[in-house]
Amino acid sequence: MSKESRSASMLFALGKVAVITLLLMTVFQLAKTFFYPNITLMETHITTVAFTTVLAVFAAFFVFRNQQKLLASRTAEVRERRRAEEALQRRTEELDRLHQQLEASHREANLYLDILTHDIRNTENVSNLYAELLVETLDGEAAGYAEKLKRSIAKSIEILRTVSTIRRIHQAPSGLAPVDLDTVIRREIGQFPDTPIQYDGSCCRVCADDLLPEVFSNLIGNAVRHGGPGVEITVRVEEQDGEVLVSVEDTGPGIPDEDKQVVFHRYVQKKRGVGEGLGLYLVQILVERYHGRIWAKDRVPGHPEEGAAFRFTLRETAAGDSQKDITEEHRSRRKEAAGGT
Repeated sequence: MSKESRSASMLFALGKVAVITLLLMTVFQLAKTFFYPNITLMETHITTVAFTTVLAVFAAFFVFRNQQKLLASRTAEVRERRRAEEALQRRTEELDRLHQQLEASHREANLYLDILTHDIRNTENVSNLYAELLVETLDGEAAGYAEKLKRSIAKSIEILRTVSTIRRIHQAPSGLAPVDLDTVIRREIGQFPDTPIQYDGSCCRVCADDLLPEVFSNLIGNAVRHGGPGVEITVRVEEQDGEVLVSVEDTGPGIPDEDKQVVFHRYVQKKRGVGEGLGLYLVQILVERYHGRIWAKDRVPGHPEEGAAFRFTLRETAAGDSQKDITEEHRSRRKEAAGGT
């Protein structure tokens, strides 16, 4: 009960005492006049004093009882608040302990992952070298087995690289800065010299970081692996309302409508995917890291059998934008997003 509530309750109690006292005094005077019209002055004083004393005792008892109720209520509130504070303190200490345990477990898990990643990468590199030697020295059916072994090791190396990139994304803060989009695209196209890739160039600068090449590496690699023999790839860049729309299209088998959303999910094996269900998931994480959106469409609308098109947006940066400006805007966007959830 608040201080204002207790004051109001006390005033109400005193008001009731005053009203009851006034009524009793009135009744007393009327009774005395009606039943004892010839009462002497001394008797009047005596009866008045006696009655007033009785009323005073009654009023004191009434006020005392009301004070006892208020005191009991206040004591209960204090006890309840103390229990709540003690419970909150215990909860805070428990959360601190759990947080420390979680941090320790996180550091330990990262240590094990670093060791495993390092050792597995070294082992895979050695295995890949031996597989290449086998492919060069063997003939016939044995050479075919060696070639499959080499492709399997290469796939494992790719998965490990993707997992390492995802860990890096989650561990490192996003230091976004202006990036020349044309330079990134041309460098990644150069990683696929045996595949015809059409690209007309771009003069856009976008908000990203040094992981942006992973987006194009995975999307172009996805088109090469799943597009089939003779696949043709087109990379388009369009500017629109402060954003840059990028399309990576291919003439492969395309993506059925029911699979266009789930291809970005982790570990979902569909007709079109990268790695073991991680590549497109990695692409989605990076595009969202850059405040963009990504989706899958048909290269020819309404004809999924004529090829797939992965489209995503990136935030365009003005000529005078610096890394500091982009970082501050990024923080503001994160605060706005946190406040809206």
